[in-house]
Amino acid sequence: MPGNPHTSVRSRAVAAELRSLRESRGMSCAEVAKLLGVSASKISRIETGNSGMQVDDVAALLGFYRVPTARRQELLDLLRRGTQRGWWQRQPGIPQRWRALFEAESKAVRILNYEPLVIPGLLQTSEYSAAMIEGVEPAIASADLDNLVATRMARQTLLTRASAPHLVAVVYEVALRAPIGAPGVMKRQLQHLASVSERPNVDMRIVPVDAGAHAGLRGPIVILEFADEASMGFVENHDTGLFIEEGVELERYRLAMRNILGLALSPDESAGLVAAVAAESG
Repeated sequence: MPGNPHTSVRSRAVAAELRSLRESRGMSCAEVAKLLGVSASKISRIETGNSGMQVDDVAALLGFYRVPTARRQELLDLLRRGTQRGWWQRQPGIPQRWRALFEAESKAVRILNYEPLVIPGLLQTSEYSAAMIEGVEPAIASADLDNLVATRMARQTLLTRASAPHLVAVVYEVALRAPIGAPGVMKRQLQHLASVSERPNVDMRIVPVDAGAHAGLRGPIVILEFADEASMGFVENHDTGLFIEEGVELERYRLAMRNILGLALSPDESAGLVAAVAAESG
């Protein structure tokens, strides 16, 4: 089931804990609601993070569940920080689906990203990113193009911070050979890809074109894993972005990723292929 892209990752963590607290006491939403004098649907919305959680409501529930003071304060502080604006929220002109994705990425401990046609956004150079965006949207204004490229470059600082997530970037060989941009753009992009893949928190794997039919032919995959809450997937197509949180559906994406990784070259072989294609590029 698609998740709510407007729900912050911090709010999801608080909502998940509230649900766990209720279930550990063997109570239903209706039972809790009756004792607190609210509707069962309100309790349900709070537990799914879809209600625009209010601090007072969460505090009341934590008090009802007799959560220790220290832990109660931690959760309320977490919820308050969830309303603070990250750089991606302050930046004008960013599509809403990007804002929600950047929020999720900022809290992830591991990101698995498969791309069949383009270099993953977290590993793109600015000139490659500009050429790709302009190719998809030929009528885009120069100022808007510059803003979107700057946004993608700012997003990449995620990989260099102290608590950087582990990125598993899986790329179909087709993306390495697609001539994006003016002469020299692809060569520099591939050289950058090779350089970034040497970071300890980045694993780059290439799926060769001779791998035959595989699950990756159905499209890109993003899976985000967090330290203290359930994983989620992200699917983007043209102007639509959806988060996948349902266990069965998300497991299908995990299965597809395992299938793709099973066909991918080893890290050393992948680096060798990237270097070879870069040498062929103009």
